[in-house]
Amino acid sequence: MNNGSSLRIEEFYRKIKKSLSLKEVNKGVGYSKKISKFSSSKDSFPVQVWGKRENRHLERVSAGERREFFKKKLEDNPSCIVLADSLSFFPEIKGEAKKRNLALFCSEYSRKKTQEKIKKFFLSLDAKEITISAGLLQIFGLGVLIIGDSGVGKSESALELITRGHRFISDDVVHLKRDARGKLIGLAPSLSRYFMEIRGLGFINVKEIFGSKIVLEKTKIDLVIRLKRWQQGKEYERIGLKTPEEQVILGEKIPLVNIPVALGRNIATLIEVACKIHLLGRKGYLASEELVKKLDRVLSHSS
Repeated sequence: MNNGSSLRIEEFYRKIKKSLSLKEVNKGVGYSKKISKFSSSKDSFPVQVWGKRENRHLERVSAGERREFFKKKLEDNPSCIVLADSLSFFPEIKGEAKKRNLALFCSEYSRKKTQEKIKKFFLSLDAKEITISAGLLQIFGLGVLIIGDSGVGKSESALELITRGHRFISDDVVHLKRDARGKLIGLAPSLSRYFMEIRGLGFINVKEIFGSKIVLEKTKIDLVIRLKRWQQGKEYERIGLKTPEEQVILGEKIPLVNIPVALGRNIATLIEVACKIHLLGRKGYLASEELVKKLDRVLSHSS
């Protein structure tokens, strides 16, 4: 990446495609271009986002008026175009983008939501530090951010992990920044350091209850665990063949694991297992791949 928030379209697409559910329209076209500036003002937004409003206008006008529309919209030579709302846009857009060597993407999100996500992405590139709502522990030597909706059980799960000997950094609020070597680290704000809030108990001082060896001032960030309420009828990953998700923090992609929370599930144990899986993955081991290989061997012998 270049200085500031400048980056190639190819890198922009790679970093934001999951967050925006982006799909390529003209694969590879315009990827060598760069997004070299960002401003919060509407006129200088680096990416053009077209939604239902543009689509309705194009439906009403003639072919000649569409060409004039494209000419006017693209006269400032935008870095790329994102077609929002999962709409089927006119084929002229695809051809015009190709002719101008302009990257063209589609997103399932609304125009407003797409612009918000792009703005947040660019601001994160220049940010040197941020504060987020999360818990932070060191589990098996990994710095683990625990995120999720309010009331989902983040603090209670963290407390159980502490009783198992894992080390505590912060509850509810985590300050994230880069150290002198550029590594992403997390620490607790000075005001809430050592404290946790547990429903029914109020605030507790982890250092006083469990001892100074159980607390850390800071840790590098290796993994993000998102606790999500179990949704009845939703299909959840069972085998583990899907590509792991990622959370972008200060421009850095951190592996993300989603854990559905439901009555009877021991969330602390699941978090520990997720950490073990991550450590094994670093060594190149994936249980789902081993299972597929075993199935392949069985099938090949039986055929």
